[in-house]
Amino acid sequence: MLRAGAILDALADARGRALSPAQLAAAAGGIPRASVVNICAALHDRGLVRPVEGGFALGPGLLRLAQSYLDALDPVHAFREQVSRLGDREETLQLATMDGTDVVYLAVHEGTVLMRLTSRAGARLPVTCTALGKAMLAGLDDTEVRELLADRAPFEARTPWSITTLDALLADVRDARSAGHAVDDQETAEGIVCVAAAVPGPPAVGRSFAVSSSLLKSQATPERVAALAALIKGVVGRMGAAT
Repeated sequence: MLRAGAILDALADARGRALSPAQLAAAAGGIPRASVVNICAALHDRGLVRPVEGGFALGPGLLRLAQSYLDALDPVHAFREQVSRLGDREETLQLATMDGTDVVYLAVHEGTVLMRLTSRAGARLPVTCTALGKAMLAGLDDTEVRELLADRAPFEARTPWSITTLDALLADVRDARSAGHAVDDQETAEGIVCVAAAVPGPPAVGRSFAVSSSLLKSQATPERVAALAALIKGVVGRMGAAT
């Protein structure tokens, strides 16, 4: 079982590239090549991997498992229910959770105005440069934030505006605590401002959750940002009451 998990992790890290049995053996911690072939054959029977030219890649059966996982999370249900009540709106809304020092996107509700975003379900971004991450970090105290991220500094700079120091991040987290929402001002993608708020109440299933939405920097007037924050706070407030 552990070997099968190591092989699936290696294929996930390959980001769509096929890996040969020899490459999988090395990436999965030195599993014998013959064992890799046998394990991949068993995983193929379950639809979890598929044979392709050059080796193996992840299979469609993982989608079923991922959907079952998402369906078991009450916040995903609550998010989908609340955004469905908004009617036609231009804003795209995203639900995410925090996994270690990453933000993991769980669900996306597309608005009527499409934007090029990285927020597909399953995508990961650092907590340090996302409004979602800062909104969820605001649920921790400063000591807990330092303990979580001390060995990650200097943080990854995805744009020239990305926060790279722990002190600067803590300043933003404190602002998020005070305002009830966090802002990513071109820290994840140039030309994009993101606003996020955490789902209130105790963490569901042991995790924190937050909802965000983005707009173009050219449109991010104080009034638009305030209106977007109010929209998101309404959604997470109703989610908190329902979970």
